[in-house]
Amino acid sequence: MPDQIQAGTMMLYESANLQSLALEGDSYCTDWRSLGTSASSGLESRVRALGWTLFFLAGEIRAVVPAWGGHNTLRRGVKRLLARTHLLHFNCLEVNEIRRKYFLGVPYLSISANPRHIQPSCQIESMALRLQHESA
Repeated sequence: MPDQIQAGTMMLYESANLQSLALEGDSYCTDWRSLGTSASSGLESRVRALGWTLFFLAGEIRAVVPAWGGHNTLRRGVKRLLARTHLLHFNCLEVNEIRRKYFLGVPYLSISANPRHIQPSCQIESMALRLQHESA
């Protein structure tokens, strides 16, 4: 189910480059698919078995969203994180933590994630090359 985002969920950008890997997932929003936590946990070994590399990028990114938006609150926060990941031209995002918090009695959702990147070579490509693969 696409709305079942939780800690450990991986989000994949739908590019021609990644479609050759035939990774299954549910459509989440424009050009992004979500893998369930069980599929996410085995993603690195599947990618490695195909001779590709799944990079973990240090530097956690966060989104904070007011929590009065009902069931769309989480979706709005995850979309913000996906937009940031896409601006960096990375094709994968791993959700680390989702916490409901309060500030002066106002509820909000804090979502943290790490950008990740899947590619065939073992050295991370430059931003220009990532952009070229993304648009191909």
